[in-house]
Amino acid sequence: MIKRLRKDTRGATLVMTAMAMSALFLFAGLALDFGRAYVLKAQLQTAVDAAALAGALQVIPMAELSINRRRAVETECWDPVSGTYYDCLDWRDTSSVRVTGTQWELIAQKKWKQAAGDSCTWPFRCTGYKTVREWLVLPNSTVPTAENTFHQNERWPSGGALSARVEGLSVTVNHARAEVTASARMTTPTTFLKLVGIQELSFERKGTATPVKR
Repeated sequence: MIKRLRKDTRGATLVMTAMAMSALFLFAGLALDFGRAYVLKAQLQTAVDAAALAGALQVIPMAELSINRRRAVETECWDPVSGTYYDCLDWRDTSSVRVTGTQWELIAQKKWKQAAGDSCTWPFRCTGYKTVREWLVLPNSTVPTAENTFHQNERWPSGGALSARVEGLSVTVNHARAEVTASARMTTPTTFLKLVGIQELSFERKGTATPVKR
């Protein structure tokens, strides 16, 4: 009886097929969970990159200028060649005034004389300037802008059994380097990975942006 059962292979194909199908379904489920996690990672990376970039775009270029100043010895001098009057300046009496402000106002809008105030009024005349130093400043609006941009770029499901939740959104500003960093951790439930005891998948992504001086 036992020898006859050993030689009887009828039904073995069905058992092997069932075992193979189970393994295939398991691997397909694992691929589904990890594939979904890969897509969520990419979406989270896009969101933190956009947040860091939006924060960095709030940068304010600053400048310190040295303004050349001359003393006028008379109110007007006559130029016989051009037939006009002009301010007589004592080129031996030279001095300079330093002002600090945004590059947009001082240089682009040419308000460096206004920034000097009374230093450029009679009996002095300011004849030009040179840039002493330039630097970048990130204002107080940097962090709120980065956080709002992050939430505007949320593309992952936020409801249902497969909802992904974001934990620990953080936006930091390095004022010394004018650098903005956004980071966030995401947790998402699994489906087939629950069969091997993995209930959730968690991952963290970080984005950094630094404005470039122009």
